[in-house]
Amino acid sequence: MLRSRPTGRPSTSDVELVDVVVGSPEPGFVRVENLVMSVEPYMRGRIGGEANYAEPYPLDEPMLAPTIGRVTDSADESVPVGSLVKHEYGWREHALVPSGDCTVLTHDDLAPADYLGVMGLPGMTAWVGCERIARIESGDVVFVSSAAGAVGATVLQIAKLRGATVIGSAGSPDKVALIRELGADAAFDYHDGPVKDLLRAAMAEVGATGLDVYFDNVGGEHLEAAIRVINDHARIALCGMISIYNSATPQPGPNNLIKLVWRRARMEGFLLRDHLDAREEFEDRMAEWLRIGALRPVHTEFTGGVGGAWDAFLGMLDGNATGKAVVPLTRDPAGQDCKTRESGGMNSPDKEATR
Repeated sequence: MLRSRPTGRPSTSDVELVDVVVGSPEPGFVRVENLVMSVEPYMRGRIGGEANYAEPYPLDEPMLAPTIGRVTDSADESVPVGSLVKHEYGWREHALVPSGDCTVLTHDDLAPADYLGVMGLPGMTAWVGCERIARIESGDVVFVSSAAGAVGATVLQIAKLRGATVIGSAGSPDKVALIRELGADAAFDYHDGPVKDLLRAAMAEVGATGLDVYFDNVGGEHLEAAIRVINDHARIALCGMISIYNSATPQPGPNNLIKLVWRRARMEGFLLRDHLDAREEFEDRMAEWLRIGALRPVHTEFTGGVGGAWDAFLGMLDGNATGKAVVPLTRDPAGQDCKTRESGGMNSPDKEATR
């Protein structure tokens, strides 16, 4: 349960782990055994109650999170028992879910965690950003910030599949090594100096004099550095600004926006809810890439089940996840009434739910 709204970095006192009895579903509902949930940067705004594109989480209620589960009891024949489904009723081990809020997964040969990463919101965000917003083409020079993150790692690989030259930034030597493994032509750790200098050095490494595309997941210094070196008619896709999510006061923006005028460049923010018509095309294309090994899923599993989910969320905000941050949840025998732990962070990782 969410008990209080944080100012600055969230803490364990903001949530409470509780046991709740989950019985049989009423008509129009299904009971789902949750297998794996994700923790996402946008949740920070919903927890804090700030003005956001998503509604704040209500206090004293369980939070929501993208989750993959197996239907264990159903009162709706359109979602039969045994179906692998995606829904938003995470932060708990079992849930009664309106059948209309469940998406039955068609590519069920893929790993459940893939549907929270490359086949889920991060993957579709990357795909829409590359295909519809940045419109990456062969020969483009593309800079991706947070390129070892859930969205960034997928953007990097899609850009390479499109024939682009890709530069990536990340927050540790291990992450830099990973994004080079994923195909980046140059990469740097943004802790190693001013981003504007590190970016120019990476561009020199690949023989680039300017950027055609910047895919922004960070904001702040990264965005200002990218604007400094954009080419004429460059495209900047604004996906997220994780550098300011925990800021208690408003942060200043780039001081060089006039370059967008001089370069006749386009900077555009986007939300997936404006591109839901792309879902089927995205899923079919991504599933094909995964099956033939053209694109590699990247995710970090945080242990501890639902009891460790809050620490996983904080770790994700602190940059301790490579790729998608996912939390495998405790499994229970199908078909039994059970109790579920909602929210998280207030118990030791190995504590079992009361059943």
